[in-house]
Amino acid sequence: MTAASMGAPNPRSTDLTAPVAREEVEAELIASLYQRTRPLLIANIGAMVLLTGALWTSAPHLYLLGWAVTLFAWTMLRFALAKLYLRQERSVGEAKNWVYAFSVGSGVAGTLWGLSIYLIGSLSPDHAKLVAAFMMAALSASAIAGYTNSLIAFAAFTIPALLPFGLRMVWFDGEPSYAIAAFVVFWGWLLWSMARHLNDGFKSNIALLLGNQRLVEHLSIAKDRAERANQAKTRFLSNMSHELRTPLNAVLGYSEMIKLEMLGPIGHVQYADYINHIHDRGRHLLGFVNQVFDLSQLESGTVALQDERVAVDTLLAEVVEPVTFAAQRDRILLHVTSPAGNPGLIADHAKLRQALGSLLDNAIKFTPPEGRVTLTATLGNDGGMRLSVSDTGIGIDAAHIERITVPFHQLENQDHLKRLKAIKHDVGQTSTGLGLPVAKLLTDLHGGRLDIESTPGVGTTVSLWLPPDRVLQPQPLARAAE
Repeated sequence: MTAASMGAPNPRSTDLTAPVAREEVEAELIASLYQRTRPLLIANIGAMVLLTGALWTSAPHLYLLGWAVTLFAWTMLRFALAKLYLRQERSVGEAKNWVYAFSVGSGVAGTLWGLSIYLIGSLSPDHAKLVAAFMMAALSASAIAGYTNSLIAFAAFTIPALLPFGLRMVWFDGEPSYAIAAFVVFWGWLLWSMARHLNDGFKSNIALLLGNQRLVEHLSIAKDRAERANQAKTRFLSNMSHELRTPLNAVLGYSEMIKLEMLGPIGHVQYADYINHIHDRGRHLLGFVNQVFDLSQLESGTVALQDERVAVDTLLAEVVEPVTFAAQRDRILLHVTSPAGNPGLIADHAKLRQALGSLLDNAIKFTPPEGRVTLTATLGNDGGMRLSVSDTGIGIDAAHIERITVPFHQLENQDHLKRLKAIKHDVGQTSTGLGLPVAKLLTDLHGGRLDIESTPGVGTTVSLWLPPDRVLQPQPLARAAE
């Protein structure tokens, strides 16, 4: 039974740094005491039966039966009260009262066991000494096993139970034995030291357990809140993207018409520059909105793959075509390689093209003039296929690699977004850096993995690894091509 199950509000439970209240620990200790009544019941009745059988031929039957019946009745009463206690919820504030109640019951039980000293007087001296020593050991073990959760209950049981046997051992031969007296005193000190040590250990363990339970509860609450917030964010982004795309398409459409002078000349050369800026910014904003929409759909788990046969050479050509002009403008050597007889893939063609396109666009953007960008398809020894984009850009610091796949992380640090340098053709547009996060989610959706290797000042390689079950064998692909 935990403190929480005892129906007690914990005013400090909202503070994870606060120590567990002493009252909570005491409540757990007393609950554990009452839970131990079953083994105590068995030990008490078993010892009572053995002692009664051993003394039946020597002790007065009336006294022996009266003692045995009283001890049995008291043991069963304590067991019944313990069951009643465990079935009901108790507040933390009531714990001390129940400790006192348990201690009273322990004191009565200890007194009954102490009274058994008068029963062994009917035995021969040698047998009486043996039984007395056995009873001291048995009662000590019972006290250590069943009462150390509460030092009050421990003392209430051991003093009336063991003191008569200890005194009897000291004066067994009519004269006090100082050696035995020293042994009895040492025995009592040893028992008390062990009880205190065990009690401190119980308190520490229970405090740790309650602290861990509190932490788990708060982490569970925080997790639920984070999941609800993430769901709300995903819904918001999806709705926002849907609402923005319609007017943006209209802006782009009209600006395209003006740019092409479909209804006649603009009239002023400066207007042509303005309309080009409007069109470029509109395309940039539409691309961002589309990325946000894709991200929200991927995070919500509503995106399904449309698997089909994908010719890798065709895929690479389609990915390279949109960035060819930008590469030529910046004098970047764009190179594409794939293995001979490339077996092809089973994948969602459009989504794979989108993921690779984002990687290639980033590589072009962050590679300086006269640099090199390479798009490669390779078969691995594990049977999977790796589609890699390598550049000779300025690279990424190792400490930032994991964070760049977190959506919107780059909004927090535009300097990191620009890899500590200005992006080519940068006109102050804010980038969210959603290309890599979307590419990672699309790769995960295919059962693959996105790997990033980068060295500052040397370049970056980003790879999409697809598992073997998505790689076609050469023969089926050859037949399909025929």
